[in-house]
Amino acid sequence: MGVDWSRIMPKEPVGELNEAVNFAALERYKWIINRVRSYGMKVMLTLFHHSLPSWAGEYGGWKLEKTVDYFLMFTRLVVDSVSDVVDYWVTFNEPHVFCMLTYCAGAWPGGNPDMLEVATSALPTGVFNQTMQWMSVAHSKAYDYIHEHSTLSKSLVGVSHHVSFMRPYGFFDVAATTFANSLTLFPFLDSICGKMDFIGLNYYGQEVVCGAGLKLAETDEYSESGRGVYPDGLFRMLLQFHERYKHLKIPFIITENGVSDETDLIRRPYLLEHLLAIYAAMIMGVPVIGYLFWTISDNWEWADGYGPKFGLVAVDRANDLARLPRPSYDLFTKVATTGKVTRKDRDRAWIELRRAAKEKKTRPFYRAVNKQGLMYAGGLDEPLWRPYVDRDWRFGHYEMEGLHDPLSRFFRFITQPLTTRQKPEPEDEDVELALLPLESFELAS
Repeated sequence: MGVDWSRIMPKEPVGELNEAVNFAALERYKWIINRVRSYGMKVMLTLFHHSLPSWAGEYGGWKLEKTVDYFLMFTRLVVDSVSDVVDYWVTFNEPHVFCMLTYCAGAWPGGNPDMLEVATSALPTGVFNQTMQWMSVAHSKAYDYIHEHSTLSKSLVGVSHHVSFMRPYGFFDVAATTFANSLTLFPFLDSICGKMDFIGLNYYGQEVVCGAGLKLAETDEYSESGRGVYPDGLFRMLLQFHERYKHLKIPFIITENGVSDETDLIRRPYLLEHLLAIYAAMIMGVPVIGYLFWTISDNWEWADGYGPKFGLVAVDRANDLARLPRPSYDLFTKVATTGKVTRKDRDRAWIELRRAAKEKKTRPFYRAVNKQGLMYAGGLDEPLWRPYVDRDWRFGHYEMEGLHDPLSRFFRFITQPLTTRQKPEPEDEDVELALLPLESFELAS
């Protein structure tokens, strides 16, 4: 869960701090957290999840150093109030996503970049690196304060870092993909690597880079939000991040993984296949100690509003916000309580989705697409209707097609007889896969 900076500090603290603080809101958050713990659950608390106070946005927000000082004031208030009941602290959730969409693209509130800022945003001296630098400073200071004042001796501090598996659409998009990865994959974590107790990864799927945008690949399955479904990508990202940061001897937590899917037909195999991807990474030595599915109930998205449905539980907004558990809720409950992904559940979930694809059924899609197949950052108020894609994207089954530009497709077509190999017969699978217990990995002291 997260705390809203602007709810606790509705005014800029330029004078007496107490005059800028809503202490009733702090007490309310503490009451909620205590209720959570009373049900036997541990608390992971996020301090900044894209919610910049409007007063900070007015003067430039994370473009200015004084925001670091204000954020530390806010952090101190929260830590001093609830440190005795918080097990995991996330200082920033997806900081580079916030900086890109707020200060580089102007798609989120609080940024309002001018044309020069947009044009120079990705340069070393541009607004992206500028805002990311102040966020890394803020994280480091918050990390120190939490550890100096937390009353829970085993509380861990980290960040939730957004990753996606990026691949180029065509030959001329290879450089753009490499550049995008160079900005987003490692720089922020590298800047704070001495101030993390765990690395949180948020993974939703793959993105096909085309020019300066993202391409809708017609042969791939997508969520309602326009994220390409690709469980193998999570496995590959975990191995890549483990290789880079294994010297730190700290664990990983999958802090977000989920799919927007009102029909719930994609969500069930999506859940199981990504758990299997994590399991495979753990077998190869990646220390994953936790998994958080996004999300429990349908939520509001920054760019998409209430359109895409992410919840294991549906929210009926026309009927007094009634909560209606979807079939995936029961499936998640079963996996969480047994610690197992059974072959029967995996097959059933996949067969139901495959049947819908064979029958040419459609489902909502909330991402605008232009005539060239490029997706816009903003969402749609009313969805398009897109058919399910008849493609095997299960973990270990997805076959990468290569580049999609006309020249690459033509070359692949004429060389296909020379490169096609007969698939080996699949080996008999175990009836069930037991997920490794979290305690099997000891945390670094």
